[in-house]
Amino acid sequence: MGCAAAAATIQVLREEKLVENAAARGQQLQDGLAEIQSRFPVLGDVRGLGLMVGCEFTDPVRQEPDAAITKKVIDHMLKESKTLMLSCGSYSNVIRWIPPLVVSEAQIDAGLTAFERAVAAAV
Repeated sequence: MGCAAAAATIQVLREEKLVENAAARGQQLQDGLAEIQSRFPVLGDVRGLGLMVGCEFTDPVRQEPDAAITKKVIDHMLKESKTLMLSCGSYSNVIRWIPPLVVSEAQIDAGLTAFERAVAAAV
């Protein structure tokens, strides 16, 4: 039973080209976040692989982790766009992006737009 489930999962991954979609949408996400980062110095680092991306928030003057801004961004995303974001990191100053493998280009664009509004509102 377990092997049949694994084989079916691999078949879906191949047929729907989910690995390729994750690579393309992950690049789109990181490019969009880098663009936002260029306008908001509070976004200290953007890192990840594929669709697993982290955005680190730091105080641009002191160059220290900024959990307060992170919380404001998360709260704004939930309130304004009904998007649940998770914080992580030793200082709770990193926001994780973990969209599903089937995410579309339009959905990434919408998420980036909402995220930029949330960062703008938080700073």
